[in-house]
Amino acid sequence: MDISQLKKLRAAGKQEEMAALAHALDLYTTPGLSVHYKTTQALSIPSLETLIYQACAQVLRGLPTLFVVPVVVEGAQTYFARLPTIDLRKVTTFLQRQNSIPDDGSGRDSELDALLQEQVNTNYKSDQGILPVWRLVVLYDFTDRQQFTATFMVHHGIADGASMQMVQREFHKALHNLSSSQPAPESQVEYIIPSSDDDGIGPPLESLHSLPILEEVPPTDAPKYKDWIGKLPEVPSKTGWATLTLSPPMVQAFVQQCRKNKVGTPSGLNALIAKVVYSNLPSTTESLNINIPVDLRSDLPPKAVDGVMGNFWDTFQTRILRSDISKQDSSELGDIWAAARKVQSDTRKYMSRTAPSGELYLNVAGLKNIPDLQAFLKGMIGGPRVESLELTYIGPYAPYSDPKKGNELVWQAGRASICRCVFALGACLQMTGVMHPEGMTIGFAWPRGAIEEDLVDKTIEGIRNYFVSIS
Repeated sequence: MDISQLKKLRAAGKQEEMAALAHALDLYTTPGLSVHYKTTQALSIPSLETLIYQACAQVLRGLPTLFVVPVVVEGAQTYFARLPTIDLRKVTTFLQRQNSIPDDGSGRDSELDALLQEQVNTNYKSDQGILPVWRLVVLYDFTDRQQFTATFMVHHGIADGASMQMVQREFHKALHNLSSSQPAPESQVEYIIPSSDDDGIGPPLESLHSLPILEEVPPTDAPKYKDWIGKLPEVPSKTGWATLTLSPPMVQAFVQQCRKNKVGTPSGLNALIAKVVYSNLPSTTESLNINIPVDLRSDLPPKAVDGVMGNFWDTFQTRILRSDISKQDSSELGDIWAAARKVQSDTRKYMSRTAPSGELYLNVAGLKNIPDLQAFLKGMIGGPRVESLELTYIGPYAPYSDPKKGNELVWQAGRASICRCVFALGACLQMTGVMHPEGMTIGFAWPRGAIEEDLVDKTIEGIRNYFVSIS
């Protein structure tokens, strides 16, 4: 399919353009969201594949942004166009587990992790024309095809973390509704779904927020830190991927500890991860610069963003020094709470920066002063990193619920995890924590070759041991 044949929708906003260019320059591939589904009752389904195809068709009709593709043109502004059709057979893959889902209490699932590592390293480029910028991978359970993990991978140019939750909820809704009635026979399934003239993409952030810029004079005596930043970035970057799932009692014990110490769970988790990383780095490492993404939807007009896929987020940075965690007058590492309170303080400072208009000062606003984002990104390639860690914390993943039946659904949504590639120029370790009905899953992404592989394993094991010790 030739680009010139596609219906042009609108120019990309700066944040959207950054994501599209990062993909085009092999700096960022894709994120995704995995959710495990199982039936709550014995179902007589002639073909689960048929049911999933039908559900995907409903997802496309409910979220027409999935017909949208970002188009990057050398020397011109990035824009969005609409695909006339999507063939579900070309964006859906069905796989069978080779082993049962681990139930050994380790919180690890190496088979799913291997699949997700492959997915986060697979881009949307093709020599055969313009492709949809999303896909679905279904991993059946080893013994029962009425349980499976559905992973929707979606290009970051059209979706943030909240958007991917919308996709999974729409899929869950379709599974429930189709299974509650008589599904169409396989011979009547539509595989090629057309878009309509009304299908478009939501608004860019700059149409909902004036993006005022806070003019701050940098201090002349700003301290210099020896951050842990790993080896120089390589392009194209290859992502290593692993997850850790923590049980509900473990998560609840940690939440209670955070409350006792008067910090939010995200701040506590940031501090815990920093402590575990420090325990596996040389004692001469004195500083970790931490990037924290923030969902902006609650600060934007609800009618413009509720249920709308798009990119509505910002980031800010905090710093945890080894001395924030070390015991007084000792190099030995102590508890995490002083560092957690520091993260919380920096979070509150960021959230309190408001312009005269009442809007938050957003760091992403600085992008509007960069006329050529492509040249800007290219200029960063080859330079050192400026971030050590990144942690995105997503509050409880809320599965679809039927207004009439609540959560008494034919299909139950359980364990959820955000998977993602690394931003090649970003942090050495980039993590996402997701609360879900079966506890919390933390995903770990790292640029392979930039840090030692065993450091990640030691970090994951250290975090798990901490949760075990408090539960």
